Amino acid sequence: MTDPVRSPASLAWRLALTAVFLRLAYAAAVQGYLLIGMPQFQDMRELHTQPQYLVPMLAHIAMAAVIAGLTAWGAMRRWLARNNTLTVDEPRKLFGTFIALLLVYTLAVAAGTAFLHNTLMQFVMNNRGMLEDWSGIGMIGQFLALGLIVRVVTILLEIIGIWVIVHIAAWTVQPAGPASGPPYDRRHAAWITGLTVLIWQLGASIALGGFLQMQSGGAGWTEFALGYLILPAILMAMCVALCLKLLPRLLGTARLGRAVAHGTLAFWLAQALGVGLGYLVIRAMTWDQFMRAASSYMTGIVVLLAYGMLLALACLIGRKALYPRATAVSPQT
Repeated sequence: MTDPVRSPASLAWRLALTAVFLRLAYAAAVQGYLLIGMPQFQDMRELHTQPQYLVPMLAHIAMAAVIAGLTAWGAMRRWLARNNTLTVDEPRKLFGTFIALLLVYTLAVAAGTAFLHNTLMQFVMNNRGMLEDWSGIGMIGQFLALGLIVRVVTILLEIIGIWVIVHIAAWTVQPAGPASGPPYDRRHAAWITGLTVLIWQLGASIALGGFLQMQSGGAGWTEFALGYLILPAILMAMCVALCLKLLPRLLGTARLGRAVAHGTLAFWLAQALGVGLGYLVIRAMTWDQFMRAASSYMTGIVVLLAYGMLLALACLIGRKALYPRATAVSPQT
């Protein structure tokens, strides 16, 4: 009987959990320093009690943890599949190397992105007029674009870095056990698709959050928790449940990349359909009707239900587009 500690599913899964734990521990350490170690800790404590700061921060931490875990799982599983193995000879060495490199890399990325943010911030402050004339975007829009650029660079660095770290850690061990690649079935594809939608939804909430906060100054804990945390979690669960029904039982040669593409296509297609449908609805309404709808709580419920339906439709379209020739052949990797 295969030792569960050394099984391929456990190996990739445990490495993903390790990456998630390290991301959460790093975030907790940073926030603890802000609350206790900084001279302005009283102001920071007060800031942490405000939903407009705390909830987006939690959403950002959740997104970083999901990205780290998904990347580590995919990289480790791919290495196992490429080496046609079920386990490695020294998993402790693998995990030790991974943890040490990830900690060092996390600190390096944090320092680098902080320097990049400060440099770009100074550039924007010194060239506000020139940038506005060139782009037609005001100062607030420039700061939002700056934050988006830094966030995209950070995410790309984290994905690339974790992928490289997993492979460096894998160099310290050798394949072991019976010759067979790790399984990949509909359950894996469904969860990867749902997690990809979750990442995109959290990213969109964080990116648009600053602008929406300025438009709705009276938003409280309920509104912030719904938009930043609860809604993304509901959408992820819906996508996972739907994909478990929609995806073929046997995926043929499909890999992790196709599930990521499925989640990405579903999310952005739902955004495009939602913007188009919203534009048509607004064009058909008078100003008085629009103002009454904007002030009604029922409008928000209808919008959320419509968004969920559009995302479900986008998942179905993505399944048809990305799995058109799924066969009854058992996947080998």
